[in-house]
Amino acid sequence: MLYRSAPGPTLARLDGPTAAKPTSLAVLADPHVTPWATGTWKVFHRTVERLRTALTAANRLDVDAVAVAGDLTKDGAPQEFDRAAALLDEANAPVLAVPGTHDLPRPEDGHRTPPVGTFADRFANSRYPFVERVSGVDLVGIDTVTAGADRGFVSPTQLDWLESILPALERPVVLCHHALTPAPGDDPPVARPTGNAQELARVLEAGGVELVVSGSRHWPGTGALSGVREVIAPAVCSLPQAFLHVRVGASGTTVDLVPLADRTGFEEAYASANDGDSKGQWVADRADRGALSRFPLVDDRSSTTAATGERASPNQ
Repeated sequence: MLYRSAPGPTLARLDGPTAAKPTSLAVLADPHVTPWATGTWKVFHRTVERLRTALTAANRLDVDAVAVAGDLTKDGAPQEFDRAAALLDEANAPVLAVPGTHDLPRPEDGHRTPPVGTFADRFANSRYPFVERVSGVDLVGIDTVTAGADRGFVSPTQLDWLESILPALERPVVLCHHALTPAPGDDPPVARPTGNAQELARVLEAGGVELVVSGSRHWPGTGALSGVREVIAPAVCSLPQAFLHVRVGASGTTVDLVPLADRTGFEEAYASANDGDSKGQWVADRADRGALSRFPLVDDRSSTTAATGERASPNQ
């Protein structure tokens, strides 16, 4: 299990990307911050606490940047954005975020959610897509939400921009909300990849992208498509309550899980998931099957396949 009292396991050891200047990223996904909601499998009443714990851990790790892979808020209410922004101000490193499905206006919300341009102004240096130099890598953020609703889609405008900008970047790492690759084995209810994933993967591979980091799925994972490796961050809010510490160096990239809850908090999140909807029950079932004790999922520096059998081939 993942408890804050113990170091988290290594999720993946990758041959690439590499960087002559060591670079450290904290990748947070799905905080779903809300100052008032309670319950559900997302454990809403702990969201402020979990995000604060994540940022404290990122500060302790002395990361070069904090990257948020979407669903920063529960439902995009202005008060939720204000609370999340106040928490993110506690980060010592620059914060860069891409929007998730819950961060942009939806008809069913019943409140006025700020548009994507406002989200970009507050959390991404004013635009999507963006590219920011972070130590030895170029962090590229794309918006998979505006053109694709819940499933995700990368607009033709963004694809054209990627085609034009990627060849000039030295070490691009892409940040997005929706996953590029499908989940292996027993698909969760949120396992569908981005709608135009194949087209996006071809653009990324041609542009020299070796790593995509994403969220949305609320469970850690890995995959590969058209030669592009993906690492999927777990949720900050729900089981297993963790974030990714991505370290890029001269010999490759190592991705560690950083737990955010103690044993009591883990057990609360498990009970909430087990009593929740189909998504929460899938998460609890993964824990029951021992998935949290079978890492790394990918180890390029080993001659053997990872214990889970979930090692992705370059042609997946």
